[in-house]
Amino acid sequence: MRTRKPPCPVEKVWVDKHKYDEAERLHYEREAMLAAAAPEDSSTTSPGPAGDQNELLSRISHLEVENQNLRSVVADLQMAIFKLESRLNALEKSSTSHQPSPVPPTQVSLGRVVFLTASRS
Repeated sequence: MRTRKPPCPVEKVWVDKHKYDEAERLHYEREAMLAAAAPEDSSTTSPGPAGDQNELLSRISHLEVENQNLRSVVADLQMAIFKLESRLNALEKSSTSHQPSPVPPTQVSLGRVVFLTASRS
């Protein structure tokens, strides 16, 4: 008897799908421009160096698009962190009636990122 896998509890949603669509469009436009700029008569040109150059240009343009997407994601994450810190500060200021004793921060390391956290009771 075969057992079924349970459905994925978390749906993958592309919140920023327009960014990826734009990056994909730019990528294919650059590829089309490179193909149009390449000479059509391949018998007069050697396939080695020109092919390598086109491949490098394609890889560079792909990396530029990927870099731009990553910069956008980092900026979005920085904004989200800023908003969360603002909300946390507002909540801490509004809870003046309950003042727990300060807890020394602890250091948590996730890969290269180090977070300072304070345990809350």
